[in-house]
Amino acid sequence: FGRRLHYLRLSITDLCNLRCAYCMPPEGIAKLPHDQVLNLEEMARVARVAVGLGVDKIRLTGGEPLLRRGLARLLAELAAIDPRPDLRLTTNGLLLAEKLPLLLETGVSTVNVSLDSLDPAVYGQVTGLGAEAGAKALDTVWRGIEAALECGEMAVKLNVVLLGGINEAEITDFAKLTMELPLAVRFIEYMPVGRNTPFQPARFLAAEEVLRRVGRMGRLEHLPARPGDGPAQRLRLAGAKGELGVISALSSHFCATCNRLRLSAEGKLVPCLFSELAVDLLPILRRGADDSELAEALLQAARLKPREHDQAPVNAHAAGCFMSRLGG
Repeated sequence: FGRRLHYLRLSITDLCNLRCAYCMPPEGIAKLPHDQVLNLEEMARVARVAVGLGVDKIRLTGGEPLLRRGLARLLAELAAIDPRPDLRLTTNGLLLAEKLPLLLETGVSTVNVSLDSLDPAVYGQVTGLGAEAGAKALDTVWRGIEAALECGEMAVKLNVVLLGGINEAEITDFAKLTMELPLAVRFIEYMPVGRNTPFQPARFLAAEEVLRRVGRMGRLEHLPARPGDGPAQRLRLAGAKGELGVISALSSHFCATCNRLRLSAEGKLVPCLFSELAVDLLPILRRGADDSELAEALLQAARLKPREHDQAPVNAHAAGCFMSRLGG
């Protein structure tokens, strides 16, 4: 369909230290048996073959990727791939300050912090931590964000899942952060992804409404798309040090420009976040297949990528892999 798929999202663990309401139930879900999770060598091998096919951007995700044992070794192997891909990482931020030296040492260019509220009580509600633990955790996350900004060596983005009736009152608070801080705030529409929690239509808030509210704060400048950019529509409040973005997966499909494939922690290569289709790389990797067979499996997943998904706010339905195993 005329798309160039050059972005691989690599889920390196199904483990997470939060229980976000839109991702998993309060009690969590059973972790994968150790032998069903890709090992570090297998992940690095898939990445090398993908780069050989034209992938130039790799994002580590999870679960919470900073929980993965051997992360330093994996990052070093990914950084050594020739040509070297742009390495990025998505985290909930709880371990960001602790792991920041490692990320800088291995040349991670961008860190995305999933942060759905600046209010301790709301943060505790969304993450499942509760009020007291939520307040402490939010402080820890913010210290990590400040440390990443202060180092001046990587881009910092905040991923905010919009939840009607829960964090929608904070849209302008997040936007105000970009006036004084050189970070990017991405507002992401709530989506019916995974099988862990039911989709709640009342929680859906369209990106258009976000733009309307932010527009009241001042003049919005539209920023041009850059090579390799993802689906976010980029904007900036006049005079701001940072920028804003909206990702409208339901209200306005961006399927025609989607540039990614996703590899789950258990080795499922998923062509679309809402897709029931996947190519299982685990048996291919463990039966001693050569790189040409692995490359063909990646190409097969690319061919399975649909022209567009069938989700919309009026008929949203649960679909796809467990988010804790696939990443956002």
